[in-house]
Amino acid sequence: MGIKFFLSIIFTVLLFGSCKKKEPAEVTTFDLIVEGGINTYNTRQYIRLSKPVSFYGENVSTVGNAIVKVNDGKNDIYFKETSSTGIYSGIVEHNKNYYGAYKLTIEYNNRQYTAVDTLKPVFPIDSNYIPASVAVMKDVLRMNIQKHTFGTSIPQQWLILTKGEMWSEEKLGENLPFSYSHVFGTPNALHPLIQQARIIDMGINDSVNIYKFSLSDPYSAYLYRLFQETDWKGLLSTVPGNVKGNISGNANGFFYATDVEMQTRPVKSLVNK
Repeated sequence: MGIKFFLSIIFTVLLFGSCKKKEPAEVTTFDLIVEGGINTYNTRQYIRLSKPVSFYGENVSTVGNAIVKVNDGKNDIYFKETSSTGIYSGIVEHNKNYYGAYKLTIEYNNRQYTAVDTLKPVFPIDSNYIPASVAVMKDVLRMNIQKHTFGTSIPQQWLILTKGEMWSEEKLGENLPFSYSHVFGTPNALHPLIQQARIIDMGINDSVNIYKFSLSDPYSAYLYRLFQETDWKGLLSTVPGNVKGNISGNANGFFYATDVEMQTRPVKSLVNK
């Protein structure tokens, strides 16, 4: 869900951060970056493999001809490379193995990389707050969607899309406007960058598609560390450390398992919520 974007930013900060201390930057060059995971919304799943990118604007270099498989707790499912180089896809029928572990194995250039994540059930949309507020303006309904919420009881990820827009895991690498509920507190209560929000003006009869994703505890902690190096820090503030995901060996990214719920709501139903 957009991990490549964050990792490329971190690579940029690592390079520039060295200027402050006038010391050579120690940048880890990974063999590959892993994006994607298992979701309960569809049985067809996608994994994307690519090379790390820098801030110099070079194009993403995808990784083809790898062997990719996922174990769903019962069987090994081999993913086939699609017509798009670096994108691997497979059908995981047993995609609702709640509290069970899913294991990813990648073989590339005579090296093996593995990762494991546990599928937690999503907390129902109707049983919790929605990270958006709607105000009645003169001719429109103005929706304010906060990107980050802190100190929640469980970690969650949200995606609120306007009418006609749908989420698809097939669109790996696309930077979608996700929102995050963190169990951790705000890293800096006075830092202006944490007050990020998306403002949308909509008609009185418009609706939105609300997606909610469960996050395992390791994935939640990983995302929080990523945002400490991106959203909540100025580019030249300090020299950050490498943020390592759950991929073994000299690879980065995070292989996740997530439960997904989706609802379509009239925008006016969110007024004063």
